[in-house]
Amino acid sequence: MKFHRTAILIAILIPVINSPAAPADDTGTALSEMIVTATRVPEAADQALEPVIVIDRAALEDSLAIDVGDVLRFHAGIDIDRTGGPGQPLSVFIRGANSDQSIVMIDGVRINSGTQTLAPLMNISPQLFDRIEIVKGPRSAIYGTDAIGGVINLITRTEQASGADVMLDYGRYGSGEFAVDGNYTVDRTSVQAALTGQQSAGFPPYVGDTIDSGYKNLSGTAAITTRLGSIELGARYYQARGATRYANAVYNADFTAFQSFTPQNEDFSNTLLALHASADLTDIWHMRLTVSRVVDDLRQEQVDPFAPDNASDFDYTSRDTIDWQNDLKLASSWLNQTLTFGATVYEEKTNSLSYGTGYSIDTHAQTYYLQDQLEMGSNRLLLATGLAHYPGFGDHQTWNAEYGYALTRGTLLTLSAGTAFRAPSATDRFGFGGNPDLLPESSRNFEVGIKSRIDEHQEVTLAAFQDTIDDLIVFVNDPTNLLYGGENQNVDRARIRGIEASWELHADPWSVRAEGSLQDPRDLADDSQLLRRTKRSFTLSGARTIGRGELGVDLLLAGPRSDIDAVSGAPVPDGGYLLAGVRGKLNLTPAWSVSARLDNALNRHYELANGYNTAGRSASIATRYSLH
Repeated sequence: MKFHRTAILIAILIPVINSPAAPADDTGTALSEMIVTATRVPEAADQALEPVIVIDRAALEDSLAIDVGDVLRFHAGIDIDRTGGPGQPLSVFIRGANSDQSIVMIDGVRINSGTQTLAPLMNISPQLFDRIEIVKGPRSAIYGTDAIGGVINLITRTEQASGADVMLDYGRYGSGEFAVDGNYTVDRTSVQAALTGQQSAGFPPYVGDTIDSGYKNLSGTAAITTRLGSIELGARYYQARGATRYANAVYNADFTAFQSFTPQNEDFSNTLLALHASADLTDIWHMRLTVSRVVDDLRQEQVDPFAPDNASDFDYTSRDTIDWQNDLKLASSWLNQTLTFGATVYEEKTNSLSYGTGYSIDTHAQTYYLQDQLEMGSNRLLLATGLAHYPGFGDHQTWNAEYGYALTRGTLLTLSAGTAFRAPSATDRFGFGGNPDLLPESSRNFEVGIKSRIDEHQEVTLAAFQDTIDDLIVFVNDPTNLLYGGENQNVDRARIRGIEASWELHADPWSVRAEGSLQDPRDLADDSQLLRRTKRSFTLSGARTIGRGELGVDLLLAGPRSDIDAVSGAPVPDGGYLLAGVRGKLNLTPAWSVSARLDNALNRHYELANGYNTAGRSASIATRYSLH
């Protein structure tokens, strides 16, 4: 019998007493934070059986980053790929998985594009969010497609005391940003809104180019939440709208080098609207229903010479989703149990035109999930199974099995295994080299780890993992294919093995976080290193409070990467690099502060994608005023 069926039977047959759940014993410290992404239900981060990273509001503010990529890069095991400066394409690799094998969400709503399969991280300002939760490893059982490498959940600020913040920031490359946010709470109703505007002159994306590629973005979010008895009703709206200048490279006659670069403009609009209702149906049963619509609209001013009517290139995705979740909290004298079950149903419309290849496709998909969390003394067990149905290739089943044993009150040993998948995107099936008969990419993951709170101020983690990915979709050259010269096929395999460790200290006046990752992201088809992923990385962030001020440093040491030449397509290495950032903050009054930051303080030259520039030494200064 397959494991997912066994998991369902165990979850159903375990005896429980249907009485109200007993309150958990509060063993939290300053290191403990509540997270929701790993299991869909709130839990303490240091008690999660899954490897998690939480980036809090203070870290987002101190980063002075123009997008979330500059925040994520200072965490080991997360590789960032940029093809230029602000607003240029940005990809994230979690634990060596492909950039399209991770989910990005805003408040639990998926924002990955249906055409490019990536989320528009380069257009997301950290100033709009309260925290970022990152869960590493397979999560398809509860989230469906794409959750092979992990899940990134950007969480906005809600239900806080009434108040407002204003921030102004200016730095190198003519980059500036303003941010305004506020919250108003009265009785059982809370209204929250945030707005940020960004503009940058940028720098030339390609090595050898001399024309700056500018960027502008106006984005915001607004939400309202109210409670009527045991029922909570809420609405959330998010939009980012702007334009990016990019370079269109022209090759020389023999296609051995770039001859010139023509600047082009690209307009983007990313929108999310979500409505939710939740209620405590009984003392033990909580239900939540979320209805959302996500629109990703990308349009290039460049006229496509391969299109019959010389139309401009575009990528458009609209996705309507219904997410229904139920949580049953059960308890007895010897067992605590949380049973989570539900369904996610979506309809996605994609339209695309690129280099003469266009398509318009509607996709309907459903995911059904069941998860059981059990706590018996020092033992914890999580079993989850999911069933996804796609008309294009039928059903796909995934599962997670995770076990934790509390060696001591603050030390948790974890063992886990799980599977995940990525459904072929509309572009994979109908774009350039499209193949409608593609199968899902699938993975098997195994992990062992330990989390230990040394004392009330320190925590260490250690984990070893292996992830094997089958049926990877790659473009295979085929001279007989006169239209594309090849076709997308499920022919590749990958295996990523790794070890991760972290240490965190919060003890006034010091705050220190160190993370290290050793991994082997390997393409099993030719025994090569997967492109644009490091084998080793180390990050260190430290800060010390001095009177009314704070001084901090951020270090990132990344090993070499494999890549392909931007012109010839031949394999080439990109060298490792060391980035150092220095930051300072002075609280002039309890409400008014001034911050400064120096990124790439050593002015190192490095490339995240071969042939593309990255930022040199750059300084920013900001001021923030809070009304609370």
